[in-house]
Formats: sequence, C-alpha cells, structure tokens
Amino acid sequence: MVLAGGVFDVPIRKDLVHRVVRWQLAKRQQGTHSTKTISEVSGTGRKPWNQKGTGRARHGSLRGPQFRHGATMHGPKPRSHAIKLQKKVRRLGLKSELSARTAEGKLIVFENFDIATHKTKHIASCMSQMDDVKKVLLVDDDSINEKLKMATKNLHYVNVLPSIGLNLYDILRHDTLVMTKADVDKIVERMHTPINC
Repeated sequence: MVLAGGVFDVPIRKDLVHRVVRWQLAKRQQGTHSTKTISEVSGTGRKPWNQKGTGRARHGSLRGPQFRHGATMHGPKPRSHAIKLQKKVRRLGLKSELSARTAEGKLIVFENFDIATHKTKHIASCMSQMDDVKKVLLVDDDSINEKLKMATKNLHYVNVLPSIGLNLYDILRHDTLVMTKADVDKIVERMHTPINC
C-alpha cells in the first residue's frame, strides 16, 4: 500500500512528541486532591488559654497548622492540571510518531480484521509469528469488531483502539502498530481535515 507522505513521512520531531505527551498526561490527571484549611478543620473555636500570664506563646485557635490535628497551610486543592497546546502542534506530534513507526518498519497494514473465531489462542498464535514484537496496538474501525475485542481481552501485550481514538501516547507505549487499509485512509483524512480556529 502506498502511504500518504504528508502523514507517514514527515520529519521526526522529538521536541513536539515530548510536548504532546506532557499535554496528554497533564490533561488526564484527576486533580481531586484536597487538604483542609483552618476554617474547614473540625475543632473548637475558643481561645485555648489567656493571652497573657501563662508564660506560653499566644494562640487564638487550636486548629492552626502548628497543632496536632490542625490545618494544612498552602496544601493542594482540587484543580485542573491541563495545559494548553495548539491543535497544529498536537497533529504534527501524531504525524511525527506515525512517521517514526513507518521508518522503523513497525507499521503493519492488513486488508481487514475479520477473524474466524473469538478464541484468544488464535490471536496469540498470530502474534507469535511476528518477529521482534513485544507490545501491539491494533487500530480498528470506530465500532470495534466484537470477536477481535474478545480474542485480545486476556492478552496483556495486545490492545485495541478505535481509529478515532488513535493518540500519540498509546503509540509510544506499544512497539508495533497494526491497522487496516480503511483505518489508514481514515487517519489520513483526519490529518488533512482543516483545523477550526
């Protein structure tokens, strides 16, 4: 199959790949961590002892950060960790990684993924015939073949993604990329769709 040069043969930019991976990982952070401030900590509101005459330091609350079971100062609060990254950069990063896989000979294109059975051993035997393959990413249609999904479910070294969900981080996590001709055409079309500003 002749691959589109504008998608599968672009200069490999490691700096862009790094930026896109950082953007992806930051975006998926939950950011639900939380600590309690002095107004949120459970405890009494009375002044612990007199201002003067005790010989001790002056305090107005036992919920301060210096006391046991007190507040946390400047602790984390729920927030979004997402950073901004231009769509052109994201797209160029994905193109760069697709080009890298093509240059390494780690992109395999099939006519289709019509398999005879949903048995895991069928896929496992196919994978054993491939040379120097450790982890495989299968890119299928947007509606993933049910037999393929069941056959790969118990294989930790095989993952299936719909073509619309193809992303740079998942490509990096797998050493071999496998897709159908139809999916290659869909990805090329996606890469050439104008970016809405």
